[in-house]
Amino acid sequence: MAQEKKKGFDTKFLGDNYEIPFPRLTGTTAENALNNGEIFNFIHFSLVMNKKLKFAIYGANNIDQAKAKDVPRVDFHFDPYIGEENQVGNELYRNNPWDRGHIVRRRDVCWGNMEEAKQANYDSFSYANISLQHHNFNTKPWNQLEDWILEHPEHLNKKLSVFTGPINAETDREYCGVGRPNGCGIRIPAAFWKIVFYVGLNNNLGSAAFIMKQDEFWNDEHSSNLIPLETYQVPLNTISQLTGIEFKDALYNTNPLFFSPNVVTESENIITPEARIIHNASDLTLSRNLR
Repeated sequence: MAQEKKKGFDTKFLGDNYEIPFPRLTGTTAENALNNGEIFNFIHFSLVMNKKLKFAIYGANNIDQAKAKDVPRVDFHFDPYIGEENQVGNELYRNNPWDRGHIVRRRDVCWGNMEEAKQANYDSFSYANISLQHHNFNTKPWNQLEDWILEHPEHLNKKLSVFTGPINAETDREYCGVGRPNGCGIRIPAAFWKIVFYVGLNNNLGSAAFIMKQDEFWNDEHSSNLIPLETYQVPLNTISQLTGIEFKDALYNTNPLFFSPNVVTESENIITPEARIIHNASDLTLSRNLR
């Protein structure tokens, strides 16, 4: 079935001079991508799917807070264009501590005229946009990051472009859910990541990147210092290292946190790669004033 024509994520949403291209998939992430990394477009967001795990590799969405609409929740459903065989349904989420968590936050895409907002809301409830998230996940700052950046004094307007997805580790536990046989291939993501791009008061493109570890069994060299269910702000490079998702080179320079040691980090005693716990909006780092 051919996919219904929808605009999806707009790479120039923040302005012609602030283009944010879709990232490139590498390694096993590229190998596991459905239809060689096909981009599935919805209203105000797009998804790239993992054919092996049957969850999204990442979602990309635009936010226009000035046009936000209040739209009620709807029922979860399979997206017909991605195909039911490439999605995981409700049987996975029964009688366990794992919730049907949105990859692309539904409130993020409920904007535009009312017809657009309602369709975007409906699209966000596709199982293609849902993943296993711990029931405490969305009660944490993770669910407020976009709002905090929209209201941050370093932010110029009411627009954001956001990328979000799971982090899958070798130690991811298999979980098949009710009525599914053992060996179903469905695994609990070790963590989730989010990158928010915005235009700052200096008219330069800025970004903030985040990780939340949700499974205590992810305990390799990348995660041993991360506390489960705490939100961390990290360098954009960290996301690429953990996911095999690579962004346009210039975008890495929009992030204020340090990934590698240098003269500045050594003089300021900054441990790299940086990972800063975020409990509230005042913990965000959107600019740096270091000597």
